[in-house]
Amino acid sequence: MGKRGRPAGVDSAETRQRILDAARSVFSVKGYDGASILKIAESADLAPSAIYNHYENKETLYMAVFEETADAIWGSVSSASERDTLVEAFDHLITSSRKIADDFPGHSAFLASLPLEARFHPEFEKLMQRRASFQDETFQSLASLGTRTGEFSVLSEPELKEVIRCLIMGWFFERHFRQAEIPGSGESIVKFIEAISSQTVSQ
Repeated sequence: MGKRGRPAGVDSAETRQRILDAARSVFSVKGYDGASILKIAESADLAPSAIYNHYENKETLYMAVFEETADAIWGSVSSASERDTLVEAFDHLITSSRKIADDFPGHSAFLASLPLEARFHPEFEKLMQRRASFQDETFQSLASLGTRTGEFSVLSEPELKEVIRCLIMGWFFERHFRQAEIPGSGESIVKFIEAISSQTVSQ
């Protein structure tokens, strides 16, 4: 049986990515308490010592997984606010979210589990604050777009931001806990935004 560790010819960055990918998968399936450095090492086909070379303990590894996962998820949808209208932005956001869920199912599962993990592990409250920051930045930019185009003049910008949060996060969590998207749910959200937009602009 060959010795596990960093394979020959594999650099530190590549090893770190293998660790993060394996940890995200194990955390998503087993939860924080059910995961162990040993299980993560086995999933990554590495020795536990290889993980400790990069991360001090399980807590710091969990936080590193969060940062990478949140950056990937929220970074991929942040460009929605660059569209010309809020309707186009929602269509882009829904499409991008679906692609991420299909291509990287572990990313969505990991982020969806964070609120529950933070309830039992107060040390992750700071991650909930980071999560709120990612949300606020994205939803604020969308609300600013909707206000700027006049599509949602019936609401103040802060009100629109919270409506957007409810629509998107409600859709995200319902899809996650059902393990499948309700057919047409994303299109219904876009249609709702379009209907309000058309009615407001025509007034």
